[in-house]
Parts: sequence; structure tokens; C-alpha cells
Amino acid sequence: MDTASIARLGIDDLAACLDLAADRRWPRARRKWSFLLTVGEGFGLREQQDLAGSVILSRFGPRLAWIGMMLVASRWNRRGLGRLLMRHAMDTARADTVALHATAEGVPLYEKLGFRVTGPVHTHRGRFACSRPGTGRTRPFTYADLDAVRALDAEVTGVDRGELLTGYLRFAGHMRVLESAGVITGYAGSWRDGDLVVIGPVLAADLSDAADLIAAVASTVDGDVRLDTEHPELAEWATAHGITPWFETTCMVHGQDLPGDRSRLFTPVMQALG
Repeated sequence: MDTASIARLGIDDLAACLDLAADRRWPRARRKWSFLLTVGEGFGLREQQDLAGSVILSRFGPRLAWIGMMLVASRWNRRGLGRLLMRHAMDTARADTVALHATAEGVPLYEKLGFRVTGPVHTHRGRFACSRPGTGRTRPFTYADLDAVRALDAEVTGVDRGELLTGYLRFAGHMRVLESAGVITGYAGSWRDGDLVVIGPVLAADLSDAADLIAAVASTVDGDVRLDTEHPELAEWATAHGITPWFETTCMVHGQDLPGDRSRLFTPVMQALG
């Protein structure tokens, strides 16, 4: 196969994407794939009618692009398909910074493509345990908050993710904001992924505000929640509140450093999006 075999994937390819994920022992996360194929650009390699590989590129202007869901069918291992898909996504991105979250198996490939490690991403899972959920400092998000949330998100991430946030409002299960002197200084959302509720994104001025937002969202969940974070302090807080370590991935970038103020980005929307 070569790059000429790469084609766009759309929502009509959802079933094939789910089959590809199952082949690699990934969950058949229908809602997640549907969302990503809608807000991002999917690309795939086909072997006759079967999907042999996939990647999803999410672009946020000229400063940043995020790559996720890079998968190659097990029968095509070590045939260079992953490199082809990554090269295509990187060339299409046309961004100062291209970023991704890598599994241990993917790190060597990404390093050969010029990506560098910025640090670990701690994934925690568990039932939230706290007798004081902290909802007093936060309130439910309303559509009247959208402009303020979008401005805050752009300040923290360094890019305009307005279209993503608009789509996320339809995808999310619960959203809350935190105000200080009438100004929104943090927000958090959650979405369901199978039997888990993922809490993300979480943007806040500091760890205390992030913890209050997470507690307010997690206290509404009857079951396990998941947190992905690059902040060791938040990982420690999560462990102390019943959301314990599950696995780790690695954040990697190509080109310039990640824009914005990463100290205030406590969890991503999802690992495939940043």
C-alpha cells in the first residue's frame, strides 16, 4: 500500500472503525468514534472491503493539530501502514505543533517520525469518594456561558476550539462552571464511554478549583469515572478520592511546544483530542 490508497473516513465508516478497534482489543466505543468522525478528519487504508488502518486528525488553526485513533489491523503488523497514515496526517495538518497521546507500543514509531516526549499522562479510574462534593463553588453550565467558556478555552489552550466546543455541548453529559467575581475562571464537562464516565475537559485556575469542578461533576455519577491528566498533583488527589491509577500513556509533540497555558489544562476532552 502507499499514500494513494488513503481515503477519507466518515460516519458511514463507523462500523468498520469499530471492527478495527475490536481487532486491536480496543473497546467498541461507538459514541466516541461517532464524535471524532464528526468533529475531526478521519483517514483510512483499505484492503479490499476491510479497513486496514485508521487515524483521526483534529485541526485547530495553524498553531495546533491533534492526532488520535491511529490503529492498524493486526494482520498488517510491521508492514509500514502506521507510518503511512501518520505521514499523511502530519502533512495534512499544516500546523506549527502536532501532538498526540502515545501508548508504549507507539512511542518508537512516533520518535522515528520526529515526535518528542513532553511527559506522562496518568489515567485513573474508580468510583468517586467524597462526602463534600464542592458544588457550592460551581454551578451548571448554561448556553449564556458559551462565549465566556470559549474565550477561557482559547486562553488556556492557545487556539480557538469553538467548533469543537459547540459539538461537545451535544456530546457531553454534564457541564459545570466556576466563577470568581462574576468571571468564569474554570469549567468541566463529562461524557459517557461505555460503562465509564470520562471527566474532561477540566480547565481551572489552580488545583483547588480543578478539584472542586471534578468533585461537582463526579458526585453526579453512579459508577466509575475516568480522569486523564498530566498533572501529578491532580493524580494524587484523584487517588485519595477513590479514582485510582489505571494505566499511563505519553504526550508527544512534533514541531513547536504546545501553545497556551498547560498549567491550567487539568484534563483533556479525551486523549484522542487533547
